[in-house]
Amino acid sequence: MPQPLITAIVSTYSAERFMRSCLEDLVAQTLFSEMEVLVIDSGSPQGESAICEEFVRRYPQIKLIRTEREPLYVAWNRAIPLASGQYLTNANTDDRHHPDFMATMVAALDSHPEAALAYADQLISHTENESFAECESRGAKLRRWPDYTPEDLLLRCITGSQPVWRKSLHSALGVFDTGYRIAADYDMWLRFASQHPLLHVPKALGVFFDSPHTISGASNQVHVNLETLAIQKTYVDHPNWRGIPKMRKRLAAELFGRGYQHIERDHNVQAAQPFIREALKLDPTNLRFLKTYAVRCLAGIQ
Repeated sequence: MPQPLITAIVSTYSAERFMRSCLEDLVAQTLFSEMEVLVIDSGSPQGESAICEEFVRRYPQIKLIRTEREPLYVAWNRAIPLASGQYLTNANTDDRHHPDFMATMVAALDSHPEAALAYADQLISHTENESFAECESRGAKLRRWPDYTPEDLLLRCITGSQPVWRKSLHSALGVFDTGYRIAADYDMWLRFASQHPLLHVPKALGVFFDSPHTISGASNQVHVNLETLAIQKTYVDHPNWRGIPKMRKRLAAELFGRGYQHIERDHNVQAAQPFIREALKLDPTNLRFLKTYAVRCLAGIQ
């Protein structure tokens, strides 16, 4: 086949129940003839490779790489130099796509050569292997992401779980930081945004499977928040964000809210402390932050 326009990276471990539908979803893309799919089976004890091999025999642009057990971002970094596409996307085994997802995202980036990455709105599913058409037909909840601004990206990861980005950027800006277990993609997108704008495609083009048991789900929320906090602390003083008026105050309010949620909803004062403490560092004159830290975190009064 000619050089593909886009490479979809599929990293899998103990996800056999998603694999067939994941690959069928990618094969159904209207741009599939110009796609490459790299499946990284990270030593899964389940049967993803056997399912993938069925597709490899039928579709030459699907390739399977089986490795020893390795974390998600190690697998993504393994795939990047192997990818032939001009663009890259992570095709999570449990997420799904509109049939025109790849074509629309590639066209958007082709039309905006200044943009590093494109992201679209998503439908939310709580049902395993629910397709885009099934979500759409039942009126699934829409997660509408905001248009890109540097401020919004620093406050939270606004790209969703299905971004498309330019492979060439890795040469200058590096690959995913494997020191992060859950949020290395957020760090990567901020690295991109330090040099280039991002692009929001304002239409629902994907399905996000919302489960508490995923790597970024509710059961891991404390760890997600802590990694996100570490990344935000790194970038708030970067030249791209340092000069934005009230950026530190806005981030302080975001962190305080995150910490307060751990107190009120989770009744976990220990989890709340680093967020409220950092909010105080960013906005030291805020009396509400000071009072909450003194009364709720230090004195332990509920």
